[in-house]
Amino acid sequence: MTADDKRAREVVEDFVIPKGSAKAFFLQKGQVLRITAHEGKQVADVKFINAHDHREQVCAWWSSCLNSERPSGEILGGAKRVKELYSKPPWERVMLRVIDDKVGDHLFNGSCSPKVRELMPGDEYLGNKTCVELFAECLEPHGIGLEDLEGSGTFNVFMPVRFKDDDDGAWVFFPPSCEKGDYIEFLAEMDILVAATSCPQVNVINDYDPKAMKYEILA
Repeated sequence: MTADDKRAREVVEDFVIPKGSAKAFFLQKGQVLRITAHEGKQVADVKFINAHDHREQVCAWWSSCLNSERPSGEILGGAKRVKELYSKPPWERVMLRVIDDKVGDHLFNGSCSPKVRELMPGDEYLGNKTCVELFAECLEPHGIGLEDLEGSGTFNVFMPVRFKDDDDGAWVFFPPSCEKGDYIEFLAEMDILVAATSCPQVNVINDYDPKAMKYEILA
């Protein structure tokens, strides 16, 4: 952690994304984004996009891999937590860094979508919308469509997933890894367009009770 990471900061903007909703907003280079589970166990799906070139986006799963690969043997992260968030090839730049993480158990992958809803017809969604559809709504004013988004570019905040020790390695979902008041902080290394949802799934992923999430921008 650098001296800049440790310095005192002030909140310049704060807001709540209601349950089953989404919001797109800007984070300037050098600012810190804090996401807090202020109501309790809840997952936030978050995408990070270069504010000046929307083609450059964080690739969450690739970031997980790159945090695990260091010639020195130092491990910055892996399948549950990371310190550096990289954009997809051909850029592969650090777009943000995680500077504080009270939980350290997340997923780096995609988001619930109409196909997920089709394959799991028993699950309920607040407002009958998935995170993918919520992303589409909040990013439309910025000229970004679903076809423009990195499919594996979602940072699934507080979403623990494990894999079965069998021939398939099937996914196993658990309740959110956070408790009320837990948070994670991201330091922007460039100007970022952030898109975030309070996941609407009414199942184990959100402890069967979707909630709102608190966002603070610090400078």
